[in-house]
Amino acid sequence: MLLSANDPLQAVCERLHLYRVELPKPLLVTGYYQPELPASRTRTERFRFPLYRTPSDLVDADLGQFCDGCAGRIAHGRVEDGKLVPYYARAEIDAGALAGRADELAWLDDPVEVFFLHVQGSALLRFDDGVHMEISYASSNGRPYTSLGRVLVEQGKLSRDAVSLSALKDYLRGHPDEQAALMAANQRYIFFRTVAAGPIGSLGVPLTGGRSLAADAAVYPAGAPVFLRIGRRDQPATSSAPPVVQRFALIQDAGTAITGPSRIDVYWGNGATAEAIAGDMRNPGEMYLVLP
Repeated sequence: MLLSANDPLQAVCERLHLYRVELPKPLLVTGYYQPELPASRTRTERFRFPLYRTPSDLVDADLGQFCDGCAGRIAHGRVEDGKLVPYYARAEIDAGALAGRADELAWLDDPVEVFFLHVQGSALLRFDDGVHMEISYASSNGRPYTSLGRVLVEQGKLSRDAVSLSALKDYLRGHPDEQAALMAANQRYIFFRTVAAGPIGSLGVPLTGGRSLAADAAVYPAGAPVFLRIGRRDQPATSSAPPVVQRFALIQDAGTAITGPSRIDVYWGNGATAEAIAGDMRNPGEMYLVLP
């Protein structure tokens, strides 16, 4: 295609270049999405599992004020007997540590969906009266994140190749006697807020399906445009087969599970189709940064 001298695309091409990201190990591309879930504003016999706002006793302590080498590190906790202690873990909250404090934002009917909503970080809630509510990540209890897939693989209950969102949900629902212990292995607990349009990424702007990425902010520049190529799940990163997806995208989000240079998480939108794409994605990839 010939570009005229005044074409803005030509100006972009003259000022920007693609730089291939060279990594010590292959880039792993996973996906996330925004589920659509039935909900209730009050607890009922069916809707018994709460989604919480940020509790009033959750304290965010800037460790940089106490330690010269701790700049940018935040500790989440609560004050007990005049001392800052770690905030309640998932098992404690599920056992009722926050009950009766009017911090419930909404109630869901499925503990498995609640658990994975804490991983996805946002949802579109549907109430019986037809009203929809967008909720997005507000804060966390500051506890470490542990992957349920990794736990099940280490316990020999799933093979690594079999791990997918649907497989994890099926396992939890098929083993109700193991649910509490498996969920408690992930101590991290997420609190939510309502948003006008969502989901909202770590940059404070709504995410775009198929175009917004989550990456480690300590490695990749927030907001950076990139060109991403995603290969087939069943082929090595060095395969010469054509990519499943190749497109420009923006790094607009971050996540506790997305750490290091070899991890990228793609937001795929909302609903069942997005869930199917995101839930099965553990694909090799290749990424180029778009830089001056």
